[in-house]
Amino acid sequence: MGRTSIFFMGGGVAAHLYALVAAQRYGSSNLDVMMVDPSEHAPDRNLCVWGGPLPMLSDALIAEWKTLRFGYRNATMTRELTSLSYQHYSAQSIRSAVECVVPIRRTCANVHEPSATCDVSLDSRPAKHFHRRSTVALQQHFLGWRIRTTNAVFDPDVMTMMDFRTDQQQGVCFIYVLPYAVNEALVECTVFSAEVWNTAEYEQRLRIYIDDILSCPSYEVISTETGSIPMCDAIPNRSRGSNWISIGSSAGLTKPTTGYTVARCIRDAEQMLDLYDATGQWTAPQRAHRRFDWYDRLLLRIIRDEPQHVSTILWTLFDRNPVEVILRFLDEQTSLREELRLFWTLPWNPFLRAIFRR
Repeated sequence: MGRTSIFFMGGGVAAHLYALVAAQRYGSSNLDVMMVDPSEHAPDRNLCVWGGPLPMLSDALIAEWKTLRFGYRNATMTRELTSLSYQHYSAQSIRSAVECVVPIRRTCANVHEPSATCDVSLDSRPAKHFHRRSTVALQQHFLGWRIRTTNAVFDPDVMTMMDFRTDQQQGVCFIYVLPYAVNEALVECTVFSAEVWNTAEYEQRLRIYIDDILSCPSYEVISTETGSIPMCDAIPNRSRGSNWISIGSSAGLTKPTTGYTVARCIRDAEQMLDLYDATGQWTAPQRAHRRFDWYDRLLLRIIRDEPQHVSTILWTLFDRNPVEVILRFLDEQTSLREELRLFWTLPWNPFLRAIFRR
């Protein structure tokens, strides 16, 4: 086959994932990749994925866990993963891994127009046109400390996915812990709400959690990360012109209720290339079944209107169901029968009220 040329409008994580999938499909020698982005460097950002092994990203993997912990009120529980794992990458580790196998021509500049000469332009800049505008607009915002402790505090084999044993007065709030050693971990305060907090509010919850829950009076903060991810039900128009397709978050590939994007980008890239190989046309893959969109909209309404119920809903979900089924559900990979079994275990009233709200 001839060379395939791809022009990336934006050089973030999504662009590198699509370039990697294309290289896996066609071979690096048959691929011509150009990326234009205002920044020369990868952002300092952590990225996590749950699922099966991702061999194409093995060189980018920073850490991996097979046991998840949850906390709620006065209780904790752990859940073991068998065929899945929880994987940690970074924007820089992914970029470095991709650069080892994909030759990329980079230009540091703002980009406004698609390429007139490449086979396809893949655009990760913010969306401007939508099939559906957002009816619920929240943020998943967070501040995390990577800390080093004096004593052995953490179990490096167990990550804390959601610990709700923190103040819930100003929105849905939980602590997330990624342990790298017995004395080192990322401890992050994550919030679902309409407004981003000031720094002091996250830090207060982190201090209380580290002191009271982790029982760790002595530690140093090595680094800090902050961020905010939109949680909304908008559906972007991915076709921006002839052979011009949006990708990544601008394509609506960030799961509205979780913020996870990496695995969805990889699947989308594979499906896009499947379509191209079958038809010779560059087109955006279809979205997952619309029932998943409906599930997301209901939970977003509950987070917006009845946040006091969210921690109970999520704790109950993981307490009463197989963890791998839940993770596949959150990744939109379950059957309707599996989903009905999950819903049967949950408190119904908040969802029934959400159905009739807009």
